[in-house]
Amino acid sequence: MSRRSDRWWLEGAIEVMGQTNNPEFKGIVNEGYLRLKYKKWELYGGRKREYVGLSDTLLGMGSMVSSTNALPIPQIRIGTYDFIPVIGRWLHMKAYLTHGWFENSRPFVQNAYLHQKGLYVRLGTKNWPIVLHAGVNHSVQWAGYAPAFINDPGDMARYGHFEKSWLGYWGVFSGQSMANYAVANPGKVIVFDQNRIGNHLGTIDMALQWRPAAFDVFLYRQIMFEDGSLFYELSTADSFNGIRWKSKMPSYAAFSIKQVTVEWLSTINQGGDQFVDNDPRKRGKDNYFNNSQYQDGWTYFGRGIGTPFVTPDADLKPGVRRYALGFSNNRVEVFHTGLAGTFKRNTSWEMKLSFSRNRGSYVLPFDKSLQQFSGLLRVGTRLPWLKGGELSGAIAYDRGELYENTLGAYISLRKSGFL
Repeated sequence: MSRRSDRWWLEGAIEVMGQTNNPEFKGIVNEGYLRLKYKKWELYGGRKREYVGLSDTLLGMGSMVSSTNALPIPQIRIGTYDFIPVIGRWLHMKAYLTHGWFENSRPFVQNAYLHQKGLYVRLGTKNWPIVLHAGVNHSVQWAGYAPAFINDPGDMARYGHFEKSWLGYWGVFSGQSMANYAVANPGKVIVFDQNRIGNHLGTIDMALQWRPAAFDVFLYRQIMFEDGSLFYELSTADSFNGIRWKSKMPSYAAFSIKQVTVEWLSTINQGGDQFVDNDPRKRGKDNYFNNSQYQDGWTYFGRGIGTPFVTPDADLKPGVRRYALGFSNNRVEVFHTGLAGTFKRNTSWEMKLSFSRNRGSYVLPFDKSLQQFSGLLRVGTRLPWLKGGELSGAIAYDRGELYENTLGAYISLRKSGFL
């Protein structure tokens, strides 16, 4: 649904999925939002699928901190939905600011908020053969209520409640330590939050795009941060790297490859295997996606918000070491490749193959690296008689030492637009 004028555009969408595990049935709202757009600016509220960071959104494994592995988090978001010119036609910017709400059914912390923001720049005009991209995104879990801390008067929380004042929001937004303020104003900031308020994480992104006439090559790199170790250049060894090749030429062959993506992810360093509070050169053991306050971890309805290869404990096979909550396996190395193309005129296909080595965590290391393979093949064909309809099916397979050996499949019929 949309209504637009020359500059203003009001848009709404809803996508609902039914899920059954006989005899249970439940409906899930995958997306549902109302968006007001002006030129390339937007303000929206609701649940909307977003891609955060610089990476391949079609065949890639997903960004380190915010992929599409979990349902979108309900939020209010303001910013640009595309790059806007800043200086002439050669420097462009994209930025956004979000306030969201985690689910109240979390086992450890209820009523928590999401703070998220990002700033990206692009150097190059549409005629330049090489274009440079760079940016940073920052996400925070904050506020909320932890029943486990109800008898704690101030160390971890104030009688179960985490900081959620406007002062606290400034600490969340800026990422600054609250220690100096706490000394000058005793009793006004929860003791644990005198360091930083909430669970902070994000990535610094860089990319280069090469655009000759026949194809497009996109190289990208993300470096993750969760605490001060990135500032001291201790966690730059952990990164997500990829290259995507995409054909621009039409193909009339019966079988064609239109896109190839190759990626490598490593999270095994985490600033090193030592953490000494008063030594900035030994601030390792970052323990990605876990937090001593938000012990449910970086999840939404039990699904990891970040890369799907850092796996929530509920997804691990029996016998694999795990915490009660959160992520026991966050030191991983992953090689991933994706291919997509066409078969004859109306049929598209895509394949994703991933191989991972999983080491557990510094807190709870596995006895050995666990090997895992995951693969998916999808085929879809357009239905001209349905005017915008597509029938598609996919098959996925997991085999290895981390997950249960599983074979799954789905079939879908999708219609876009109106008859």
